[in-house]
Amino acid sequence: MNGADIPQPEREHYDDVTPSTVTLLVEGERTPAMVFHPSSPGPVPGIAIGQEATGPNTFIRSVAATLAHLGYATVVPDYYHGGGPSDPENYEDLDGIVEHMADLDFRRGADDMIAGIDYLKSLASVDPQRLGVWGYCTGATMALLAAALDRTVRASILFYPSQPRFTALGVKTPIHPIDLIWNIRSPVLWITGEADPVWPSDLLAEVRQRLTRWHIAHRIRTYPNAGHAFCSPAPTLHHADAARAAWVDAVAFVATHLGATAPSAGA
Repeated sequence: MNGADIPQPEREHYDDVTPSTVTLLVEGERTPAMVFHPSSPGPVPGIAIGQEATGPNTFIRSVAATLAHLGYATVVPDYYHGGGPSDPENYEDLDGIVEHMADLDFRRGADDMIAGIDYLKSLASVDPQRLGVWGYCTGATMALLAAALDRTVRASILFYPSQPRFTALGVKTPIHPIDLIWNIRSPVLWITGEADPVWPSDLLAEVRQRLTRWHIAHRIRTYPNAGHAFCSPAPTLHHADAARAAWVDAVAFVATHLGATAPSAGA
């Protein structure tokens, strides 16, 4: 399947995908999660997905469902535990999003992602040797933390992590995510926009240097004229060309490292 044939994440319902919800137990507490399972004969690869800071919404459901259509079992743990912004579809509610992010427990969020990976491992239909993480914005930070802490991850796809370094370290932010890169064992695809203020060229060069220094297989893709969160559907953020190209690059990356057998473009 070439890039033009790969379906973009523009729908959340497919005839060959079964959606469901589960509750993950994380250190004795409950984390709701969405699950999308392909009809492909197993065992299939699995991907734990980190949602944006808006919470579980149409965009992340479309991402998870489309990846399932392409042959991956996907799980999306809600790191807000049902208590995120009141309208996850509203990208313009910056005050509400920032308020929730300020109180976010990143240690627990990383554990939520790892619990999602463990859930996929528990399914007889999933190959425990072909598991990955994939995330956007704050969800990419969670995916980065999970990749550094879980040695079973075999591919990490990070769309512009929003917190390379925290404003301050504390109980909920015990270490800067960038300082855990050394412990990643999977190949990494790092995706940013050329105009992303979170990822200026010097910081991106530092990430490249760290990945290279510790011999972590990686690819860094920067898309022209795109800012932060360029895949999100919000008109003020979305960059159509970059979003399409990044999706194709990410799907190709997981296909290389996790090896799902994708359906035909017309399926």
